[in-house]
Amino acid sequence: MRPPAQAAPRRYQGRRGFLSEAKNPLIIAQRGAGSAEGFEILSRLADDWGIAICQYWAIQLAAPTDHPMAVGGDPAEWLAEADLVLVVDSLAPWSPDIHALKPGCKVVHIGEDPLYARFPIRNFPCDLALVGNTAEVIVELADAASSFLPRAETVRNTRRAEVATAAAKRRSTILERAAAARGPVMSKAFVSTCLSKALEGRDAAVLSELGVPLEELTLQSPDTWYQEPHSGGLGWCFPAALGMKLARPDRLIVATMGDGSYMFSNPVACHQIAEAAGIPLLILVLNNSEWGAVRQSVLGVYPDGYAAKSNAMPLVSLAPSPDFTQVAAASRAWTAKVVEADDLLPTLQAAIEQVMVEKRQALIEIRIS
Repeated sequence: MRPPAQAAPRRYQGRRGFLSEAKNPLIIAQRGAGSAEGFEILSRLADDWGIAICQYWAIQLAAPTDHPMAVGGDPAEWLAEADLVLVVDSLAPWSPDIHALKPGCKVVHIGEDPLYARFPIRNFPCDLALVGNTAEVIVELADAASSFLPRAETVRNTRRAEVATAAAKRRSTILERAAAARGPVMSKAFVSTCLSKALEGRDAAVLSELGVPLEELTLQSPDTWYQEPHSGGLGWCFPAALGMKLARPDRLIVATMGDGSYMFSNPVACHQIAEAAGIPLLILVLNNSEWGAVRQSVLGVYPDGYAAKSNAMPLVSLAPSPDFTQVAAASRAWTAKVVEADDLLPTLQAAIEQVMVEKRQALIEIRIS
């Protein structure tokens, strides 16, 4: 149940100045901002107060990826200096094994169940829980804090400039690195930058299940990014995209998956449904012929182990790789394979034409490193 509107003044009683008192506040958002209004207000709140926004392990978008306060997906540097963290509907706002809070840092959780009470184990500090519809709480918080804006002008202007400079430098570095990773075998980051170019000016949503990464995309609107749920999602992306396209038939829906995730989706059934029900999707299969998540987990736990040093990891390889275009072609999908970086953007544009004009499902298999 949503909290009554008249409760808003009481929930901030005696706490309305905490933003003006913080020297290094940080916003961490994971499951979006609750609505289009929440998205707009959270973006404005961050800009007004000069607060860094980190979208760590995000499954929905809470602010534009190119927002001047957007500092990417790694909270480590910002958490180390933060004296106030606003956690917006985040199951795991940071990883305690690798991220540490500054002593004395205050943590405020926001959401309908901000402490995730139904989870058997969750251990993140909380100094204040603002319980309610996520978007409504964000709107109330911004309104309650607005009266303190004038008195904090000097501090927030200085902080805004510092955060904006750091954010711009990081984004420039990320995009330059992605653009350089074009060959001889493309990276996932490079695919993201090309997809952003192909989606310019279009009403589109991108779903990713170990597919394209978020940080290299340029997304500026809510409900444009969806990642598999933290509870587990192998095989989630393709059927989720089918449902999303049914709900928004005039919208371009892009389902991006690793090769293992694509196989887990039961692709023969999904392609058959897409053809039978007339659901034109754009499917990108990023093929590295291995379980990339398994490799990353091994390296994360044993960075200096035998498998890392020898680059021979058991239960990782998916070679020999199937020809995924033939799986899709069995249901009359438009298909293409891309190996060379120069071919990716025109192939994406051709596939989008097939999906949006010809109303035909399209699959592109992209060879990645």
